[in-house]
Amino acid sequence: METIPKNECTKIGFIQKPHGINGELIIKFDEQYYETLEESKTLFLDTEGLLVPFFIEDLRFRTGESAIIKLEWTGDEEQAQELSGLSVFVKNEQIRVDGSAFNIRMLEGFMLIDQCRNQIGKINAVRDFSGNIVLEVNYLGKDTIIPFNEDLLIDFDIHNKTIILDLPEGILDLDEE
Repeated sequence: METIPKNECTKIGFIQKPHGINGELIIKFDEQYYETLEESKTLFLDTEGLLVPFFIEDLRFRTGESAIIKLEWTGDEEQAQELSGLSVFVKNEQIRVDGSAFNIRMLEGFMLIDQCRNQIGKINAVRDFSGNIVLEVNYLGKDTIIPFNEDLLIDFDIHNKTIILDLPEGILDLDEE
């Protein structure tokens, strides 16, 4: 079976459990991916560390965060049960984001780039401290917290999973130990 590299995909949710006896599944997904899921014809399931494509036969939304989905090759409850718990991915170029559905947590996994210093590191986590957003990045082997503010934003590329910021001077100076 064909697989695809994980860095070319974005995790949108997971298979929760089978639905009924005809191979249908309940998929839970982050609400910002509603439109992406609605337009997708193919999903990639993380099977033993590999992303394997599955074609969507039928899709019915239950809520803004769950849907009943029928995939090709899942004809009964037993086959559907084997897929339960698997993470669901889509190709980065399939991502559709409307501004109202954007969630700052989408930045996790993006590559942070400073317009002066080039590549800083991968964003490991996004934290919100009473409206103060910080990005957790491993920079030069140390976990570093970088404040995020829209005024610092230079460019944002969802397909290449990169974000470019104009970081203030001294923000990345690491203390000498």
